[in-house]
Amino acid sequence: MRLQSSEVAPRLEQIVESTGGRQGFFQHLASVAGEIGHCLVVTDADGVSVRIEHSGATSGSDGWNGIALGSCWDERVAGTNGVSMALRTGHAITVRGADHYFSTLRQFACTGVPVLDANGGMIGAINLVSVDRGNRADYLFGQQLLAKTAHRIQRNLFEKEFNDAMLVTVSRVGRDHVLSEDALVAVNEAGMIIGATSTVSACLEGANAASLRGQAFEAIFHVDSNRLVNVPERVVSIPANHGAAVNLTVAVPKTAAPQRVPKPLPPGPARKRRLPPSLQQLATGSHSMAAACRRARTMLEDTAMLHLEGETGTGKSALVAALLQTDAPDAPVFDLDCATLGESDADTDHLRRVIEQARVVSRMSYGKGVRATLVFDNVDELPGASQAELRRFLNEQEEHLHQTDDHGHDSRLRVVSTSRKPLIDAVNAGHFRDDLFYLLTGSKVFLPPVRRREHPEVLAQALCAQLTGCNVTFSAEAKDALCRLPFHGNVREMRGALQNALATAQDNRINLLDLQQASVGAPLASAIPKPVCAIVPASPVTPYDERSMILDALANSRWNVSEAARVLGMGRATINRKLKMYEIRRPTLSRPAHRRVN
Repeated sequence: MRLQSSEVAPRLEQIVESTGGRQGFFQHLASVAGEIGHCLVVTDADGVSVRIEHSGATSGSDGWNGIALGSCWDERVAGTNGVSMALRTGHAITVRGADHYFSTLRQFACTGVPVLDANGGMIGAINLVSVDRGNRADYLFGQQLLAKTAHRIQRNLFEKEFNDAMLVTVSRVGRDHVLSEDALVAVNEAGMIIGATSTVSACLEGANAASLRGQAFEAIFHVDSNRLVNVPERVVSIPANHGAAVNLTVAVPKTAAPQRVPKPLPPGPARKRRLPPSLQQLATGSHSMAAACRRARTMLEDTAMLHLEGETGTGKSALVAALLQTDAPDAPVFDLDCATLGESDADTDHLRRVIEQARVVSRMSYGKGVRATLVFDNVDELPGASQAELRRFLNEQEEHLHQTDDHGHDSRLRVVSTSRKPLIDAVNAGHFRDDLFYLLTGSKVFLPPVRRREHPEVLAQALCAQLTGCNVTFSAEAKDALCRLPFHGNVREMRGALQNALATAQDNRINLLDLQQASVGAPLASAIPKPVCAIVPASPVTPYDERSMILDALANSRWNVSEAARVLGMGRATINRKLKMYEIRRPTLSRPAHRRVN
């Protein structure tokens, strides 16, 4: 089967466009193939030849030994061949001699390698065809040459696709051979892996690009991606639990170069700035939390005022500490917990002294852009007399909005306040002054609770990595429970529940039974539905029935029936009866067969 040239032309254009709009990769490969007497065949994802080049000929020729443009190498048409096998298996393969289905092809050896886009989608295949001389070195050379080219194409597309993400190059320590390929992994500001090149399977045993997507970087590589930001363009060696260790090299997104024009360009859409490492850790597994962190940082920089609202355990104190450490690590901070103040004059005087101390210190020079910060925790519990003192201070801050010190720096103090409950509720209840409310909440940021975050299971995986120092996995039932539990204590409660679950987990795997035994804020039966913004799995989760519970208990007790019975609250006779009822049999260890040596 052979297509007309008019049908081949649009397929070639599609290949050129899909591979980045250039044919330099193919031209270089064709020159190498021609020098060694091979024929280069480029096909699309349907196995149709769109480009053929060999020594002394171009793709416009009639072909090479009967191999021509427009030929369809689908196995249903051409039988077993290198092109169809490479497209079907997704990796490099050589079909030679008698391996071909048709006798007319048995004089050839065809080595094919698939070409993938940035997300692992099939673009086509590149193939080297030669007369089969039975030399294994020919096949190995062809596979390595084509694999190198295909990897360069995907890497080029990957860097363009994820140019706003942190790109981590992964390579094995002690490479098997000089042509071994490294892999690229893209990590977003929340510490989640959003993409990987196909060569990652050669660097990490048991991993592939699809399985890594959506996982926490720290859970896979046992290192916080934030640490890598501090060592750009340097290699960090990470020991692996299984298999060879890997080297990680990070490249952070590059800021756009300044425009060299005589007059300023009209303002365009604001570009998202990458969060610093400390804020990335807070935003693990949640784009909404990342947006809140970015908004809080911008407001504090622009207005010197910030009010954070969020339930207990959402990370308000951690966010304040991260913001101050990131923007001005040497600046003085005055922290006051308003819940400790009462209505007495002594407490009001204490508030006044803290403010005056901050004023005095703020007049000292700590460098350009460095200002003292006042932090009022639990400001909604501030007594009435102290509210009047704080309102007076904030009014003075507004009056000095555009004043600078002797060095030309902003002379205002930075003011950060937090509250566990919406401050407007305290105003409506008559417990908080409305004029102070409007002064404090001009720059307000709400921190979403865990139950409203998009991927709580990713946050749980990152917390487990921090607690254990290794990768912890979850059963499907446990992961679904993590996404449904309300976690009224939020991150603080989740960390405690996971710590308790890890105490009974086996082989670094948490199942639903481990979570049931953990001390959590609410039982699994009362867990709320998953929020609308979360990704709903394509297939329903298998219900956690009694049989699954018994299997988990037996696995955790290493098939000690008595111990499993105690965990489940059953008698030994009861659990033995249920083992028969559910046809559960103790697993047997397979022994390697002894090979007879003659």
